[in-house]
Amino acid sequence: MRKYQLLSDHFAASPGDEWRASFGELEAVMGFPLPKGARSGRAWWTNDLNKSHSRAWAAHGWEVGDVDHAAERVVFRRGLASEVALAPAAELKPLGATGVESRPAPVKPIPRLGGAVALAGLAVVAGLGTMLVRGVMRRR
Repeated sequence: MRKYQLLSDHFAASPGDEWRASFGELEAVMGFPLPKGARSGRAWWTNDLNKSHSRAWAAHGWEVGDVDHAAERVVFRRGLASEVALAPAAELKPLGATGVESRPAPVKPIPRLGGAVALAGLAVVAGLGTMLVRGVMRRR
């Protein structure tokens, strides 16, 4: 089982569009403690698809909305990740004293090529390279 599989399963089955969780609730779902970086910094909470823990929520359309380290609370929201590109950690802000949550400014999504398209492109480039090498070899 992947390390964050239980967390991924939780988001897959979660109803609603928002989950407000304490760090303790999150640890209970995962089955192990949060890493030190999650408790002290913002980098762990980025919606970075290169990180396995981020994929656990992003794969099901969720993203981190707000993190309050002092109160050890996090807000996950559904739907925004599929509409806009994922926000960098610097744009995430904790809940303010007024309780008003801030959201990152939407940015245009970055188109992503599927694996099959990328492989087809590589095959075309490889084929052209082979033709070029054969042409050079024939001239000698």
